[in-house]
Amino acid sequence: MKMRYLSFPGKNVWQNNKPFILFLLALLLILSILKIIFYNYNYPLLFPNAEGINTGNTGIKLVKWSLANDLLTILLINAPFLLLLQSGRLIPVRFSAWFIIPLFFLLNSFVILLNITDIFYFPFHFQRANADLLYVLDHPFKQLFHFNIFLVILLILAVTGLLILIWKLHKRLFLSFSKGRHANLMTLIFLLCIAFCLVYRKGFSKLLVPAYPLVDIKSRQLPAVQNSFHTFSYSVFREGQELKPKLYFSNAKADAIFPLRKTLQVSNSKKNIVLFIMESVPYDFFDPANAHKVQMPFFDSLLEKSSFYKNAFCYAHESNKGVTSILAGIPTLTDIPVYHSRFLSMPVTAIGTALKKNNYSSFFCIGDDFDNFGFAKCMNWLGIDKYYSKEGIPGYKSKPAHSMGLQDEATLAFMQQKIKETRQPFFAINYNISTHYPYDLPKSFSLNFPPGYTDPMKSMRYYDHCLQQFFASAKNESWFANTVFIFCSDHWMFPGESKAEYDPFGAYRIPIIIYDPAVSEKKINEQMVSQFDVMGTILAIGGYKDSIISYGGNLLDSNSLKKYVFSKPNSSLYQVTDSAYVLGFNISNDKVEYLFNYKKDLKLQENLLTNKNSTAILNELTVQVKAFMQKATLHYTGAPIK
Repeated sequence: MKMRYLSFPGKNVWQNNKPFILFLLALLLILSILKIIFYNYNYPLLFPNAEGINTGNTGIKLVKWSLANDLLTILLINAPFLLLLQSGRLIPVRFSAWFIIPLFFLLNSFVILLNITDIFYFPFHFQRANADLLYVLDHPFKQLFHFNIFLVILLILAVTGLLILIWKLHKRLFLSFSKGRHANLMTLIFLLCIAFCLVYRKGFSKLLVPAYPLVDIKSRQLPAVQNSFHTFSYSVFREGQELKPKLYFSNAKADAIFPLRKTLQVSNSKKNIVLFIMESVPYDFFDPANAHKVQMPFFDSLLEKSSFYKNAFCYAHESNKGVTSILAGIPTLTDIPVYHSRFLSMPVTAIGTALKKNNYSSFFCIGDDFDNFGFAKCMNWLGIDKYYSKEGIPGYKSKPAHSMGLQDEATLAFMQQKIKETRQPFFAINYNISTHYPYDLPKSFSLNFPPGYTDPMKSMRYYDHCLQQFFASAKNESWFANTVFIFCSDHWMFPGESKAEYDPFGAYRIPIIIYDPAVSEKKINEQMVSQFDVMGTILAIGGYKDSIISYGGNLLDSNSLKKYVFSKPNSSLYQVTDSAYVLGFNISNDKVEYLFNYKKDLKLQENLLTNKNSTAILNELTVQVKAFMQKATLHYTGAPIK
């Protein structure tokens, strides 16, 4: 077919469409450059364990889907733009100049800026931008570019130049239309049809761009080809509500493998309970064999008289998921925090409400802004009596501050005062912030740190100092001897300065410690435990005798603990870990992506999926993660819990 049959009289298709095609290609080039920067900056997270691109075929697949995702995003945004410009005879030129052009400039700029932001935000979130950003707009965005002034200025200049370039691209396209060199309407209709098909992914569209899962790309590699605007807008559009039940087994079999309702072996003492949720504290700080072991006078002393769970794991890498795992004993399956989702009414054991039945009073204390990360809403959901943030601390504006709020020293002193005023028995929660990025230290805290101490390590040393002061004062109080202290990190975070420290096993290890002054005995527990076990432990100490809904057990009752722990690396990938192996299971295509023996293969370089000698453990762990997902998805979607 000759091109002249597809053109308007006197103009060929290329000339008609040249301005718009060049406009699209320019945006695609910008996104491709950003994708290359994203890839290189986050390479160790996308391809952990020396798993990177070892064949040209893998590289071709990544380039193919990267271009497809970016081009799809650009078309979906700018096809309406082209349509409006195409209707130039119906729309006044002034309206186009003052409304249409600025509107699409802002949209395209947002696409570019979100992809730039994700380059640096990805190491905190471990996946592309999604609706969760709407609930952490203040943090970490406020500190996302907490670098030296030279880099900040360089970044501002680069972004400014990029925005000027995008504006000029829009103006040039508009001028080409104002001169009558408008695009072919048939081509416009074709582009809109393709975009529509790609969005809905039905029928023949699967032949063009298959719906995820992209079977030739692993879920951990997927962010390398995704577009941040696409992942964000899709996540916002579904509002955390898309959750399909998984039915791998009969309900009876799933219940037998992974029961959710359980009865605790409880204490009759009803002791006071103080829970320290430690922000971004990895197990590495406590491991004597690790290069990032921190010298901590308080914790090192505490471990001589406490129970230390050295095989403890977090569920995810976000604080809002950590707090739900610890205090509600349930996993978060949605992009957004579960306490902001429509699943807020699903059956849970509200820890504050449950303890109230045994006459406990409770409060939550943090040095951050009120309800940052939605913690105030979460505490209300769980029945915690009172919520204290930095605004409630007298003279907070003049106290030493961290970029995230007040330093731990001031917050812990305030908390101790509130404990004195609280009726016993009590349940008190402290969520520290000084160990959060960017790890600001107060000027009053000056130590000669050993060589090689990273900023996270220094912040941990400061936190240890704050706790040492707290306990030095608290031990003289009447409530101290009748109190159990529990320490649990909200999630793992890089202990050093290299993203290569991430691996599917070590990146979920956290410290969990229980200290009871009445026992004061050193114990090292080797069992596999997780954040899900903390809620049951607290209720057991509080003497709660009714049945509970929990994905964990009781840390003080070894018989209640499972041999497996579960984690969520991203929205599609779930992990199950036992005493020797870690398995990654993709729920989008119900396929196992990896199986490593972390005991023998310390660097996790040998994927055992095709190893016939690993068939038994592969099947065992797959059954466990499937049962976990079946119970979790049915729990969220309203199935009764027996």
